[in-house]
Order: sequence, then C-alpha cells, then structure tokens
Amino acid sequence: MERSFLNRPLSVALDFARFGAALLVALGHAVQLGLYGGDFPFGVRMQHYCVTVFFVLSGLVIASSVSGGRSDLRRFAISRISRILPVAVPALLFGLLSAYVLAGAHHVPIDNSPEGAAEVAERFLPPLAFVSAWPGMPAPVWNPPYWSLCYEVWYYAIFALAFFLRGWGRYVATGLACLTAGPSILLLMPVWLVGVMLARGGLAWRVPLGTAPLVLVGCLWLVVQLFEVDMAVLIPLLKAWWPFELKWSVWAIADLAMALIMALAVMAVRPLVAAFEPQVMQLRGIAQALAGFSFTLYLFHWPLIQLMRSWGLGGTKSPLIFIGLLVCVVGACAAISVLTERQSPRLRRWMEARFPPRGNLPGGVLPA
Repeated sequence: MERSFLNRPLSVALDFARFGAALLVALGHAVQLGLYGGDFPFGVRMQHYCVTVFFVLSGLVIASSVSGGRSDLRRFAISRISRILPVAVPALLFGLLSAYVLAGAHHVPIDNSPEGAAEVAERFLPPLAFVSAWPGMPAPVWNPPYWSLCYEVWYYAIFALAFFLRGWGRYVATGLACLTAGPSILLLMPVWLVGVMLARGGLAWRVPLGTAPLVLVGCLWLVVQLFEVDMAVLIPLLKAWWPFELKWSVWAIADLAMALIMALAVMAVRPLVAAFEPQVMQLRGIAQALAGFSFTLYLFHWPLIQLMRSWGLGGTKSPLIFIGLLVCVVGACAAISVLTERQSPRLRRWMEARFPPRGNLPGGVLPA
C-alpha cells in the first residue's frame, strides 16, 4: 500500500515541471526587459503563474519530506538553510556586482540602480534577512524575482513551528511568526498550503488512469477561463476589500485558483507517469540535472539579462537570435550552479557536524 503521494515517477515529472517553470519565468522576463522586441503572446501573467507552480511544488515537497516522522526541527532547519543560502546570498551579491561593476553604459529603464552606500545597504540587508517583501521595504538590486523567496522562507518557518513544536509553545511561536510575516505574505500562504494539502491527502483523491487525460484537458480549459477574469475581475476584487498593502500578493485570489487547478493536474499526472514508470525513470538523470540548477536559473536570470541589456545586447526581433541569447542565459546559470546549488550538500554536511542532535552532545546540551 502506498504511503506517500509523492512517489518516484511523479518526482521525475515534477522535476521537469520545476525546470520548465523556471525557464518560462526567464523567458517572460527576457521579453519584459527588452531582450526580445518581436511579437510575444503572453504578458506578465505567464511568469507570475509560474511562481504559483513553485509554491505548490514547494508545499508538496516540504510536507512529503516530514511525513512518517523522518524529520525534526533541527533537520528541517539545516535542510532549508543549506538549500537556500548557497543560492540566495550569491544572487544578491551578483546583482550588486552587475549593477555597480560589470554594467555597461546603456541605460535600462526598468529597475534603476540605487545610488550611494546607504541605499545599497538598504537594498541588500533586508533581502538578506528575507524581509524585503514587507510593505515599505525596497527590492534587492537588479533582482525583483527574489520576492517569492522572501515569501517562501516565512512559509517554511510557520510550517515548521506548527508541525514540530508541541503544547502552548506551538501556538505562541506560530502566532508570533505569522504576526512577523505580516498580512500580505500570509494572504498568499494558502497557495503554498495547496501543496501541503496534496502531500497529506492526495492519496485519498485518486484520479483513475482512464480519466486522467480528460482531467488534464479540463485543467487547461480552466486556465483559459482564469485568464479571462484574473486581471479584469479577481485583482480589482481583492484590491477593493483588502485593507492592507498588497505588495506582491495582488494576484492572491487568482493565484489560489491557479494553485487548485495545478493540484488537480498533478493528481491527473500521477497515474499517467505510474503507468509508464520504466520509461519515466529512464529520464530521471535528465530531470535531476535540469531541476538541479532551476533555483539558480530563477534567482540569477534577471541580473544576467539586465547585464546583457546594459551592454546593448537584445532588442532583436529575430526569434532565432533571441533563442540564442536565452540559451546563453540558461547556460550561464547552469555553470553558476556549480558554485551555488551544488554546494548545498557540502554546507548541509558541515551544519550537521557543527550542530549534531541533542543526544549526541556531552551532557545533552545544544552547541553554542
């Protein structure tokens, strides 16, 4: 009997989905920043809804990783820190380096660079503490996509406190974390919790193999219908009744709808990949290689594209030239990942040795 919704073939499929979403975000931002000046059928909703994909996948993976008592608060914290910091810190530094040292003379009107040491610090330190998504906080230098990581880190913290702590301490700590995160970040948390819902109850909502293709077609139809009402109805509706600053949560109602559609699609994909498990598992290496630099691609593509534009590259109307430039961005991110994501296991091993379990320490005390 299966105990986990996230099985091996589904993990392979979702690795492809993770890379595909990161690639579409880079594609959309490349057009937005002027790397391509030709016709493009999609607007900002493409890259934004890809962030919804990341949130749902994140909730699914995190909830699956702690099921069955295989984790504790220490292991969870080490896992998340070693995953995030090797990419987030270099991305922030690369944005600064690109804007102040490597940039060319061509002015890019989107996301002007800060001026002066105080403003540089203001746009570096809050993102480093993952609070730049709070109302009134400035975005990091040359890296607007960083906002979603600031949201996600708070979801990790709130989930971990609620899941691992016991007694009154759980309620107090979780409540304080929610208050600290603020209403705008919490407004988008149901999107992330859709992934948790999949991990916890997905096995109870099985989609039969015979109807799975029809469900996927239905999900596509629902997405098209969502596109008809998201900007015209759902965003104005939220702005009308939400009393706080929305920040990056202005799409919250539409994002929740997209998250539910995606959850249904994932449930439909699961029996399909299980039916072709041998063939799917043959693609595991490719999927892991692509997903292995998707985080770097997400956090580094904007400063790379902005850097290219500052040197006068882009603005082309040739799809072939644009594809070539985009391939350069993706290839650069794959190379950079050797110094970012691929260092996560090393940092994790160091942290596990530096902060061993309580029972392994003399006298049963935590390290200072």
